[in-house]
Amino acid sequence: MHKITTHTLNTGFKATLVEWGFSDTFAGYLADFSSLIIILITSVVVYYIARFIINQFLKRLVKSSTSKWDDHLYEQRVFTRLAMLLPALVLNVSLVPSISKYPEAIKFIELGIHLFMTFVVMRVVISFLNAVYHIYGELDMSDSKPIKGYVQIGKILTYLVGGIAMISVLIGQSPLTLLAGLGAMSAVIMLIFKDSILGFVAGVQLSGNKMLQIGDWITMPKFNTDGTVFDISLATVKVRNFDNSVSCIPTYTLVSDSFQNWRSMGEAGGRRMKRSVLIDVGTIRFVDDSMLENLRMKKLIVDEHSIEGENVANLGLFRLYILDYLRKIPNLNQDASLMVRTLQPTENGIPLELYAFYIPPDWAEFEDFQARLFEHILSVLPEFGLKAFQRPSGRDVQMSSILPE
Repeated sequence: MHKITTHTLNTGFKATLVEWGFSDTFAGYLADFSSLIIILITSVVVYYIARFIINQFLKRLVKSSTSKWDDHLYEQRVFTRLAMLLPALVLNVSLVPSISKYPEAIKFIELGIHLFMTFVVMRVVISFLNAVYHIYGELDMSDSKPIKGYVQIGKILTYLVGGIAMISVLIGQSPLTLLAGLGAMSAVIMLIFKDSILGFVAGVQLSGNKMLQIGDWITMPKFNTDGTVFDISLATVKVRNFDNSVSCIPTYTLVSDSFQNWRSMGEAGGRRMKRSVLIDVGTIRFVDDSMLENLRMKKLIVDEHSIEGENVANLGLFRLYILDYLRKIPNLNQDASLMVRTLQPTENGIPLELYAFYIPPDWAEFEDFQARLFEHILSVLPEFGLKAFQRPSGRDVQMSSILPE
């Protein structure tokens, strides 16, 4: 049995045309052109058959599997772009033998095929890197160790290597020759990719030292940034501020400049509360019997032992009351530091400071808790004969001037 090739088919078709009365030269051209059209149509048909198989059978196989990695490979079109190599392979195998009499045309056709195959391989690698990024994104460790910067570096290297390969095909030189020439342009290349290089090094340091991860609340006054990190890439870190604006910070500045990361606040057992209320010094006095009776009646005395003896100050009783009040709040971390203390007296009164840790560390819930707590403190102050310090306003001065002495 004889082996059938494109060359034999082309020769047979030419002989048939000659028998039909065409000249030998015209029959040769017509046979070669017909072979070219048939091979091109065959390559396109092969591609669409491969696409049909991928979209109908492979898609069902991927959807029926329990694993997720193949879903991402399909969604990122890795298989579809691999199918684009089939027409190039068909052309490379069949087209050149069929037009072997045209060496100049073969040269340009092979050049185009190699360029196309290089471009397709680049697209396949880029799609594969995208799939790897999405597969990794479903892991628990993806927030603490993002790989977006590494994936972007992989894409840059893919484009760089693919570009060098395509240029070497066009000029007919070895890729090593081009790389040797690029060595002399290393300074220019480093200048062009300066931000990418700095971002890559900074990303490695941020990830390796666990300085930053997705979901962290950071504060960076230099860039007017105060919010949550939601994207870490090769060149920028995106932060959604609490006013819903987005700040884009160069990655390398997070290593070269200082920023405040509040992640450890949640890991330490809650969001820290450290606020104070100023007590008017003129209202501090010893507790008398009428005040004690009033406090007992309203159940504001925490411990009767605290009022034994003489010279018990109303501010001391108030501190004990607030401390007991804090210990009864379930959202305060009772295992962390919890105290109510007085600070150094100032010209504005005596600061009464509350120090505690609130869980969970949700910002809006925390602020609401602080507001309700200090509203309660200011409301209960008069029961202990205390007043919060407040600077006199113009109305206060006006009222004091018209009151009788």
